[in-house]
Amino acid sequence: MPNTNNIHKVHYYDYGIDQLAYFDAGAGPVTILLLHGFGEDHCIWKKQIDFLSSHYRVIAPNLPGVHCKPLAIHHSESPSMNHYVEVMHELMHHLHIEKYYIMGHSMGGYIGLAFADYYINHVIGLGLVHSTSYADNEAKKASRMKVAEFIEDNGTLKYLETATQNLFGPAFNQAHPDQIQDLIDNASEISKEAMIQFVMAMRNRKAFTHLLTQCRIPIWMIAGKQDIAVPFEDSLAQMNLLPTSNVLVLEEVGHMGMLEATDAVNNAMLKFIESNEHQ
Repeated sequence: MPNTNNIHKVHYYDYGIDQLAYFDAGAGPVTILLLHGFGEDHCIWKKQIDFLSSHYRVIAPNLPGVHCKPLAIHHSESPSMNHYVEVMHELMHHLHIEKYYIMGHSMGGYIGLAFADYYINHVIGLGLVHSTSYADNEAKKASRMKVAEFIEDNGTLKYLETATQNLFGPAFNQAHPDQIQDLIDNASEISKEAMIQFVMAMRNRKAFTHLLTQCRIPIWMIAGKQDIAVPFEDSLAQMNLLPTSNVLVLEEVGHMGMLEATDAVNNAMLKFIESNEHQ
C-alpha cells in the first residue's frame, strides 16, 4: 500500500521555461499517466489517484501552461497536441518509466491519442475519458474561435464561470455546486495565453479514429449520456468499433465522470488495466 500521506505530494518537473507540478503515487511495475482536460488541473484526478495508487504507480501532471508558463511555440508554428505530447514524453523519460498506460480526460484524451499514435513503444493502453477520436468539424472549429476570442476579451475566470457548470449532468449540478466552484477556483489562475493555446491545439488536431480498430494496444472509452461537450451519439459510434468490455456508459452523467460517478470510473479503469495485464 502507498503511504497515504504522500499520495498528493506535489513534485516538479522543469520543461525548459518553467516547472510543472505533478503527482507521483503508488508503486510499479505498472504505471498509469493521467492527463487532465481543458480548463482543469491535475487535481481533477485526486479521487482516481487515491484509488489506483493502491494498485499501480500513478503519474498525474499539470499540462504546460497550467499554473506555469505556456509553451514557447514559435510564431511560425500552430499549437498542436504534439507540443504537449513531447513534454509528457520527456517527463516520463525523466522518471525512467519506459512503458505506461494513459488515461486522458477530454483534451487529455486528444493528447493521449497523438501520444499513442507516435510513441508506439511506450504507450501500452489508452483510455479516453469523455473524449473523442474525431477531429473538430467546421462548426466546432468556428466555436473554438469564439471561445478563444471570449477568453482573450474576458479572461480565464469569466470563461470558466460561464462554461464549467454545463459540463455536469443536471443531478450533480443541483447536488454539488461546491465541487463545481472548487473546479472553477482551481483553474481560474491559468493564464488566458495558455487557455488560448489549448483551444487552438484542439482546433488544429487531426482525427485518430483508426486507432479504435488497430490491434496493437487496447483502447477504452468512458462516456456520459448527458455529455454536451462530447455528444453521446459520437461516442456511441466510436464505442461500436471497440469490444463491449472496453466501454463504460454512464447514465445521468455529463462530461465529468471522475467526479460525477467516481466509483464507476475508478473500477472501470482498474478493470480495463487488469484485463490487459492478465492476458
